[in-house]
Amino acid sequence: MKLWTIRVIIVLLLLIQVPVLPALASAFPDVQGTGYERAYTSLAAENIITQGRPYETLNRAEALKIAVMANSQMAQSAQQYSTHGIQEQLFKDVGTNDWFTPYVHAAFAKGVVTGYGDGTFRPGRLLSTEEAVTILLRSAGERGSGGAAMGSPYIQNADSQWYTMYINAAIRRNLIENRGRMLLGAAISRGQFIEMAYRLHVINRSGDARYAETADSSAAPVIVSAAPAAQRPAVSIHAPQPQTLATPLQQRPQYASERYFAVTVPSVGITDLPVSRPVDPFSKEGILAPLKHGVGHLFSYPGSGGKVMIYGHSSAYPWDVSSYTKIFRTINNLRAGDRIYVTYDGTFYVYEVTFGEAILASDTSRFQDNGQGEELILYTCWPPDSITQRYLVHAIPVQTIALQ
Repeated sequence: MKLWTIRVIIVLLLLIQVPVLPALASAFPDVQGTGYERAYTSLAAENIITQGRPYETLNRAEALKIAVMANSQMAQSAQQYSTHGIQEQLFKDVGTNDWFTPYVHAAFAKGVVTGYGDGTFRPGRLLSTEEAVTILLRSAGERGSGGAAMGSPYIQNADSQWYTMYINAAIRRNLIENRGRMLLGAAISRGQFIEMAYRLHVINRSGDARYAETADSSAAPVIVSAAPAAQRPAVSIHAPQPQTLATPLQQRPQYASERYFAVTVPSVGITDLPVSRPVDPFSKEGILAPLKHGVGHLFSYPGSGGKVMIYGHSSAYPWDVSSYTKIFRTINNLRAGDRIYVTYDGTFYVYEVTFGEAILASDTSRFQDNGQGEELILYTCWPPDSITQRYLVHAIPVQTIALQ
């Protein structure tokens, strides 16, 4: 029997027992000399991790394995599943013999993962910054969402989002490494995830409210990528690299918004439309909530280099009396070369439409990371007054302007 629900909540419990054994660092030559060496050494001592690769990304299955192995009860449960075999397929994309299946079942049995509404677990999906922070802070007992965002030069944050309080807590507790800048919507690296897990364990074990930097763990703060230049993704050859300009406020671009997050599409009469990320992106009700006040946002953020989805209604419902029930009804009229203007977090992004298409409602392939660089996708049900298909407008970034 297959089990899934419309709601997906990932809570990975990391209760890490980590003695400090520097000699074990030699097990990971690619970690030696990096700021992650101590964290890797400690987790390796407990057989929680078995490989380095600090600057590579981390997917959901890999993160789940680390979480399960760090929790003695779940680790024992996973071992039992592995020994006795698994007959029940919990998710459509988790087979009974996949390497990660015992860890998924162990976590599911504890109620820490329930899957997506379409019956999938998406084990290969990369873990984003906000998801990773939320996973770790929930493991420490943090609950709730929203509120005012604390600022930090080491990690992005935003007001009243589902991840806001978790990032706030991570900042207060000094869980974020003081090297590089972690971007919302961007995939987190293994090193960043493991460093946060290590710091959280240290303060949980000591009872301290905040992780205390030591001489060998601190580093001068710099706002650059954490990965060496040779390991950073190359700019896609299929899309132009956006031009970046520093623009004084008195020369504010025509379609720039005073809002934190907004979109303007002049070709179809959309002006200064509020965009918000759902507080609960894991339920139908949560996904629909932003559409009462404008349009919603999922996946990467503008400027992060991934898939940026802005979704809205194309059809009205009798119970919905908001001003936005048909806001995306005419996006199919957009043509290649039309411009879409997005203001986000004090930066103005200009996108150019490449094409539009109607696809099956069940088709999620357009949101897979294809390594082709950043892409904005406007998304709505299609045709109007129907939910059988979805209409997507694809656009690429062509200009970025700092507003402040």
